[in-house]
Amino acid sequence: MTDGGHISAEDLQLLAAGAVPEGECAAMRAHAAECAECGAKLAEERGRAALLGLAAEQEKTAATIKAELFARIRAEREEEETYRWQKKADQKEAAPQGSTELVKAGRAPREDPGQASPAPTKGFWRGWILVPVTAALVILTVWEWRDNQRLAKDLAGANHRIVEMANERQRAEMLVDFLSAADTTSVKLAAETEKTSGMVRYNPRQGMVVYTAELPALPVDKIYQMWLVPKTGAPISAGIFAPGPHGTRQLWTATVPLNTEVKAFAVTIEPAGGVPQPTGPKVLVGAS
Repeated sequence: MTDGGHISAEDLQLLAAGAVPEGECAAMRAHAAECAECGAKLAEERGRAALLGLAAEQEKTAATIKAELFARIRAEREEEETYRWQKKADQKEAAPQGSTELVKAGRAPREDPGQASPAPTKGFWRGWILVPVTAALVILTVWEWRDNQRLAKDLAGANHRIVEMANERQRAEMLVDFLSAADTTSVKLAAETEKTSGMVRYNPRQGMVVYTAELPALPVDKIYQMWLVPKTGAPISAGIFAPGPHGTRQLWTATVPLNTEVKAFAVTIEPAGGVPQPTGPKVLVGAS
C-alpha cells in the first residue's frame, strides 16, 4: 500500500501475476474489492499479464521457480525498506532549520535548477526485471490449465468407451442366452412376389424378438415395421427398421409382452416413424 491508501503499481503487477505471498495477497484483494480505483487497475494488470502469457512461447519452468521468486521479492522488499528508512534519517539530519520551517508553514523549498535529478529507484528497475518473470508464471499457469483440460477430456473419453464395451458385452451375453434357450423358436419370412426373405427368432418366456431381413431400400418417408400376430387380439409392433446399405443383412431386437402366443409374423411398409396398427402392404410373412 502507498501512503495514500491505494495499492502501488508494482504490487498490482505482482498481485495480477500471482506473485504475492499468501499472507499479503488477502489484504490486497480485500482492498481492491472495496476500492473502485484499485479494482479497475488490478483488472487491467490481469489483462496485461494474460496477454503476455499468450504472446510468449510456452516453456515448462522449473518446479521451484515460484518459491525462489517469493524469496527474492521478500529479500528485495526488506532491503528496500531498510534503504528507505535510512535515507529518511539521513535527509532529516542533513535538512537545514529553514527548510523544516517552510514545510511546517505549508511551503516546500524550491529546487535548484542546476541540481541533478535523482537516480531511478531500485523499485523502478525491479518492475522491469519482473516483467519476464511474470510472463513465465502466466505461461506456467496456462500450460497447467490446458494440460488438466486435456487429461479430463481423455478420462471422460476412456470412461465412455468402458461403458460402451460393458453394454456391448451385456448385449452379447443376452443374445447368446436367447439363442441357446430351448424355448426359442425360429420362423422363416418370405414374400410371394419378390425375392426377399427374413428370419425371426422368438422367445415368449423372455418376451424378446430377434430378426433379420433382406429388403430393398425405401423412400425417405417410408419405413419397414415388424409385427407379431397373436392367436387372439390385435397385432403387436416389434419395432421399425431400415435395410442395411446395398441390401446387407442386419440384426434387430425388440421386446414384447411376456408369454404372448403368436401364430404369425409379418413385415409391412408404413409411414416414417411407424404406426400403432398395420396399414401398409405386407412384404414378408411367416407362420409360427
